[in-house]
Amino acid sequence: MASRKEHSERGPKTAGFYVITVSTSRYNKAVNREPVIDESGDIIKQLASESGHKLVGYSLVPDSKLKILKALVDALDTEEVDVIVMSGGTGYSPTDVTYQTIRGLFDQEILGFGDVFRAISYNDPEVRAAAYLTRAAAGVVGEKVVYCLPGSPDAVRLAVRELILPEIGHLLGLLRGRS
Repeated sequence: MASRKEHSERGPKTAGFYVITVSTSRYNKAVNREPVIDESGDIIKQLASESGHKLVGYSLVPDSKLKILKALVDALDTEEVDVIVMSGGTGYSPTDVTYQTIRGLFDQEILGFGDVFRAISYNDPEVRAAAYLTRAAAGVVGEKVVYCLPGSPDAVRLAVRELILPEIGHLLGLLRGRS
């Protein structure tokens, strides 16, 4: 059985990241050619780049099942993409449809991701019990990894720094070791 280090070494040293932000308000501003501030999307792009990974693409979509699905399929269909990080739409408001839109596409759901994210979020005194109100999730489609994060910049920073970046090489190594 291969070790964690061996799996990490099979994974790419530089992964191709695609960022999808789900936000109707930001999307409407973009459509109306108004300035758009996407702090969460910018955090994902910055942290991935600072870690030596490559930004392959970016999409801003409204809280619409069809637009979310199209953006995800476009990202999955891009050969250079290894990792897709989505931000927004993981709560329980009527417009939060990201999780239920993408979950059915997973070949495998990475169940521990959401559990660990909620656990470390719970330890933040400003979050505490509200941690269980997110449907943060991750899954595998083919040999690509999809992460679904809340839209909060603090939540995005936490997930990318503490969970995604430390293990992405290992996870991609595991996926590529199967073929």
